[in-house]
Amino acid sequence: MNKFFKTLSFVACFVMVTAVIAYANQVSAAPAATPYNLTMEDTRATVEQKLGQPTVTFAPQAGWESGKPDRGGSPDYIHYWAVYERFNLTVVYNSPSPADKNATIYKIIPHK
Repeated sequence: MNKFFKTLSFVACFVMVTAVIAYANQVSAAPAATPYNLTMEDTRATVEQKLGQPTVTFAPQAGWESGKPDRGGSPDYIHYWAVYERFNLTVVYNSPSPADKNATIYKIIPHK
């Protein structure tokens, strides 16, 4: 009886650990390949820089215009949601303030 219980306990623990690891690999804050070279450590200022564009189309040396979101808000009063419609992308930041340029990315949601 004791040997059977130990074996059963070992198998049950192994199955639970495997299930947790499999679930953790499926659920993450960012897609497997983040779009537009974004990382979860990027700040809002970095995201706007990466999603920016040249000030003058035919003279990239003239400067870089930051990629401001098309619209945004804080529907949950915890995170700021920046919607970049031209990139089919929503970036959720760890701060509710639209003025906080040091807020890091909480979640990246690509639009379908």
